[in-house]
Amino acid sequence: MTGILDEAQRYLAWLGAQGPLGTVHPWAAVVAGGLAQRIRWRTLGPGRGAGRPLWMCERMATVPIASDLVPRMWRAARARGVDAPDWSGTTSPGGCALTPDRYRALLAERAIGVRLDLQGDAVRVTAPPGAMIRLWNGVTTTLHIGAGEETTLLLPPEDPSGLSAGRSGAVVFTRGDRVGTGWLGVYAAIRT
Repeated sequence: MTGILDEAQRYLAWLGAQGPLGTVHPWAAVVAGGLAQRIRWRTLGPGRGAGRPLWMCERMATVPIASDLVPRMWRAARARGVDAPDWSGTTSPGGCALTPDRYRALLAERAIGVRLDLQGDAVRVTAPPGAMIRLWNGVTTTLHIGAGEETTLLLPPEDPSGLSAGRSGAVVFTRGDRVGTGWLGVYAAIRT
């Protein structure tokens, strides 16, 4: 099974990276990206919603020492009750292998401060400048670019012939991080 999991992790990571590009449905990219992280670090026993914290731990480690450092940072964060990469502060946590400048650059890549409020046929969004905002209604999707301030965006019109008509949501992609609403918010909140 190890070979299958390794291949699945790479494929899911590739799908997750497609989200900002719009080549797959946004919800598929978010779920695939989170699953890829959980498979890569399966020995840590990460549950649902652990993709973003694992993403942060990976980026605080350097590739040669990631296999040792990520598990230590993960366990330390979990012991302190940290289960999301959304902490405030500009000082890197213990064990971080990044220089202070690189750590601050990493903080800028997070989807921190993203606000998504799905209300009927519109979404109130606050996203960092340049972030990719993907809205969907069934299979129909639209792309918007974050401006750093709150705005209200209309969901795309649904395709009534689609099997997923009426299922809508929104996701914000930054450089590597992502935050979703609709059923994605429920999915991320479920812990196993």
